Amino acid sequence: MDDRTLDILDLAPDVRELVGACELTGKRVLFTRNGRPVVALVSYDEYLALRETIDVASNAALRAAIEAGEEEMKRNALLLPEDLFGE
Repeated sequence: MDDRTLDILDLAPDVRELVGACELTGKRVLFTRNGRPVVALVSYDEYLALRETIDVASNAALRAAIEAGEEEMKRNALLLPEDLFGE
């Protein structure tokens, strides 16, 4: 699958308006076909956050480290800042 990039100025004015609303307000636009969702328009920042979430979720070693940290929190086995930095 190849990603495609379009210049916003090449879009129709009403589509540019939708893109601007997503970019500035964080609102999302859902496009449907026959009443079924097919595409969501989100800001680039939200897209990056979603991609990062997917990357973290699909990285077994990182997930294990996060889960280990969560278990430490449940046991109150947290390090104090001075323990980390030797102060």
